[in-house]
Amino acid sequence: MSVIFLAFTRILGIPAALVLIILTATCSGSNPADPGGGGSGGSGFAGQIDHSCSDLNDIPDSWIDSVQMNIRMHYAHTSHGGQLTTGLNLIESDDSTYDVEIGSSWLPDVSGALCIFDGQEGDTYISPDLFWETSDGMDMTRDVLTNNPTINVCMWCWCGQMDYYSEDQVQAYIDSMSVLENEYSGVTFVYMTGNAQNTGSEGYNRYLRNQQVRTFCENNSKILFDFADLDAWWYNASSSVWEQNTYSWSGSEIPLEHEQFNGDEAGHTTFESCRQKGSAVWWMLAMIDGTEGI
Repeated sequence: MSVIFLAFTRILGIPAALVLIILTATCSGSNPADPGGGGSGGSGFAGQIDHSCSDLNDIPDSWIDSVQMNIRMHYAHTSHGGQLTTGLNLIESDDSTYDVEIGSSWLPDVSGALCIFDGQEGDTYISPDLFWETSDGMDMTRDVLTNNPTINVCMWCWCGQMDYYSEDQVQAYIDSMSVLENEYSGVTFVYMTGNAQNTGSEGYNRYLRNQQVRTFCENNSKILFDFADLDAWWYNASSSVWEQNTYSWSGSEIPLEHEQFNGDEAGHTTFESCRQKGSAVWWMLAMIDGTEGI
């Protein structure tokens, strides 16, 4: 809690106790459900960006301005990860306050916009071997960060690998991210869970591997973009209630992409799901930006 707590205190310039109330009420840990709802096994943690961090109305415009001024992001992904960039573009089309410039294999430099380097140098479809899983992939990531020293946030998105990756393979992801963190101390590396679209034994494996990443992030004070949680929760505006979708497997209720998000408008989901994830990106970056200088 401490880093994010201090970040909000600095940004708002208001008493710490009130900041704690804001955090508890609006982001991370809302509507917990076991397993997986609202956080890691039912309890959120300070660095977790989940469905409770997806209401743009809770983010002051001054925070958005600050993110656009201070944050430069490197984001690598395959098709599912395109949900985030699609969401950011949709949000901008709704309201130009959320101006974003996304460069395919290059970093834009546009005043008043969130600037994102999308992919690696020379490629935009980035599988694990092209980012963290091989020495060549690690070097590709290093090239982007070294050649673009203004980048201060870096993240890579899973596709369907969590459905079948082993515990050791996910640990290798964690280890590689930790290596990069040590090499680039001025960059905030964001960890991610994988999508929650599959069912059966593969969906259960995905749940376990996502939990592995959540536990590491919670225990080591990392920032986690909880893609799976954002998949499974949908806000029902007619009832003003968050709804979580699950399926039963071996006596457990496993989070599953909400039926409202079943579609293929972009990145194997609906535009609504993309907007939810794009909103969570703004929440995440506002939090990260708030830690600068602490």
